[in-house]
Amino acid sequence: MKNVFIVNKASRTGKAALIWDEIAEYLEKHDVDYKVYFTSGANDATEFARQATSGGELVALYVVGGDGTLNEALNGIADFENTIYIPIPSGSANDFALGIGMSGTPIEILKRALASDEFKYFDVGRVSYNGGTRLFGVSAGIGVDAYVCLQALDSKLKTFLNRIGLGSATYGLLTIGDIFTMPFSDARITYWFQGKKKEMNVKGTIFAAAMNCKAEGGGIPMAPNARPDSGFLTAFYAHDISRLKCLFLMPILVAGKHEGKKGVDLLNFDKIHIVMKKSMCVHADGEHIGFFDEITFECLPKILKIKGF
Repeated sequence: MKNVFIVNKASRTGKAALIWDEIAEYLEKHDVDYKVYFTSGANDATEFARQATSGGELVALYVVGGDGTLNEALNGIADFENTIYIPIPSGSANDFALGIGMSGTPIEILKRALASDEFKYFDVGRVSYNGGTRLFGVSAGIGVDAYVCLQALDSKLKTFLNRIGLGSATYGLLTIGDIFTMPFSDARITYWFQGKKKEMNVKGTIFAAAMNCKAEGGGIPMAPNARPDSGFLTAFYAHDISRLKCLFLMPILVAGKHEGKKGVDLLNFDKIHIVMKKSMCVHADGEHIGFFDEITFECLPKILKIKGF
């Protein structure tokens, strides 16, 4: 099996460079054969993953970085059957690693992955929009939560909070401001689950998120019962409530106690199609995609092999 590493040494937390130094020292000490790619800009991880997984041979793809780097690499996998994916988180949120139950230090994850060929299967989500598609491991969404992700990409607040070890708080703080400024939109939702199709109209949609893992945005449990190996996704959509009530719901949301509250709905789906009256911001694993008024989320069940547990 070929060992390939993709490393984002320029991650904002600064952890990835330090983690890579530890990993490289371990690999050299134990005579592990490997190849490494260092990213220097947007979409580098996608291209490196594509190069590494296009040869038809079995590849262990280690990705050192935050959720954005992990998402880029995921979208570059050319051959899922012959790729075993190992996330080594170094971000401020690390929602993907936490969501799949990956624990331990980077070196502990590395040691476990090198010591065993055993892996687990996980689902991957896909969002389709006018002009393309994108895979996601944690979540994708349209509306306020996506706009928060867009702001966080270049947020001075996030840079400051990362320096003091509180980077995961960025999303919650930005959300409070965006609730009072972002436009809401009526929506038409069509979804399919276990062979059944349903349609509904939704007033004043604040956002709609497709969750593969239970938490996004630094650990906010949007879909507390979601599991990334369930074979389906969970939609969490907020709608038809005042902006002030949205604010009061924030602590309940952070505590994961929002299910059943007025204006907050969760549903399981295999595929969901959303048409908004207004274009709204769309993200996948926190990465900005664009502004659209029509999108589709769907589950690709158990296509991703992961080891290192």
